Amino acid sequence: MVGNAKQQNWVHYLLLLTGVLCISWSAILVKLADVSGLGSAFYRMLFGTIGIIPVWLYFRKPLTDKKGITIAILCGALFATDIALWNTSILLSKASVSTLLANLAPVWVGIGSLLFLREKPGKIFWIGTLISMIGVGVIVGIRSVSDLSLTKGNILSIIASVFYGAYLLTVRKGRVGLDTFTFTTISMISSTVILGVICLISNTQLTGYSTNSWIYLIILGLIPQVIGWLSINQALGHIKPTIASVSLLSQSVFTAIFALPVLGEMLTFSELSGAVLVLTGIYLVNRKA
Repeated sequence: MVGNAKQQNWVHYLLLLTGVLCISWSAILVKLADVSGLGSAFYRMLFGTIGIIPVWLYFRKPLTDKKGITIAILCGALFATDIALWNTSILLSKASVSTLLANLAPVWVGIGSLLFLREKPGKIFWIGTLISMIGVGVIVGIRSVSDLSLTKGNILSIIASVFYGAYLLTVRKGRVGLDTFTFTTISMISSTVILGVICLISNTQLTGYSTNSWIYLIILGLIPQVIGWLSINQALGHIKPTIASVSLLSQSVFTAIFALPVLGEMLTFSELSGAVLVLTGIYLVNRKA
């Protein structure tokens, strides 16, 4: 029995890794699509929803958990708000600073787990989180961080990280009563509707894109959103959100690696050093899981 439990545990971590690898392509695909941040966010969710609905209809189970459905809708709202705020913050601030501030999510997850889930993170969690955060800071540039001032863009990034952390915490609760396909589908429909409303209110351009843009947006919806978040949501039902939130920091490392052959962006020595720190922090947190 112990052996089976350990084997299942590794499967969940493998799913988390698969999800991280998929969502690591998000920033690259958004850049290749060459459309507005809100526009790419909306179509990411729309095409993802279109892609997952046939799969959900095939595997669907009776919808009897009303509480789970409500939580899934709430998760969709949290995720949509996170993407909308983060994309907007990039336009109002330095992308490097916005990225660092958005990665404050593990801090909020740790605090939220302590307050709402009665899961007290140990010292190793905070040490691992701190090391990973330092690594993220090294990757985006210490000078950018040292010159930080709380502009409107910075504030939006911080708020976005709170919503991202809240999403990770809420998924843990919502996955208790719903299967992964149902939970993810309902959540994505919710995100799509909310982002669509945001785009309409903000008069975001949603048409007139090039053929290449549409192709990249479709891939963005199918790989990072459907495959990536299906894998992550399945893992989050079995892995503590404190551990998952720190593990998700590795997204920035893999994005940098994938960007080298696709976008020709070379990793500097400081970026490589930061990647090592991020992975070290993740290892420490998971070692004590």
